[in-house]
Amino acid sequence: MKQFMLSAIMIIASTTIANTASASDSIPFNAGKWEIVSKATMPMLAQPITNKNIECIKENTLSAAHFAEKTQGNCHATDVSAAGQNIKWKMACNLNGSQMTGYGNMHVADTYIKGNVTMVMSLQGINMDMKTTWEGKRLGACN
Repeated sequence: MKQFMLSAIMIIASTTIANTASASDSIPFNAGKWEIVSKATMPMLAQPITNKNIECIKENTLSAAHFAEKTQGNCHATDVSAAGQNIKWKMACNLNGSQMTGYGNMHVADTYIKGNVTMVMSLQGINMDMKTTWEGKRLGACN
């Protein structure tokens, strides 16, 4: 059960952070090397799960269309919109037969990003909330 929960959290975090490209409904993004720290919480975990990644993001825009298209794993994003410096979406996932639904948003600035996702998983008739937040800072150019 705990492994199942950790898998669910990792799918949510990886699905939402680095899906980028240009399209009509897009916002500017400062390409380069980014450090992104995510924190996932849920009632069954004694402590939050924290994950830190350093990524080279080459795209200079974030688009709603590409975000929806590139959602990873057994998840799909809907109602994705980008305006100003924000992207928001709804999401549904199927993880080993368990359904998860939720929503998220991300704010993008020149040297930082921050966002969150709230998902509800139905497991054996019990609904469980899972929340993931993340913050990122631009470290400079990609090596």
